[in-house]
Amino acid sequence: MMEIKVSKEIKEEILKLISTPGVEVKDIVEKVKLDYNTIMDFLSEEYLKYDFDYGRRLCCRF
Repeated sequence: MMEIKVSKEIKEEILKLISTPGVEVKDIVEKVKLDYNTIMDFLSEEYLKYDFDYGRRLCCRF
């Protein structure tokens, strides 16, 4: 997978916005002025890097 080149501030802003209830990816595209595919690639990398689903899988197993 190719590393996405976005600044640290933009990454923090994307993660803050995506974790805000009611905010959709299209809203993030408008706020940070990046294209949809770049944001989705960044979020995919973060998901795979930190395995955000691990806690839920572990919890729901029991």
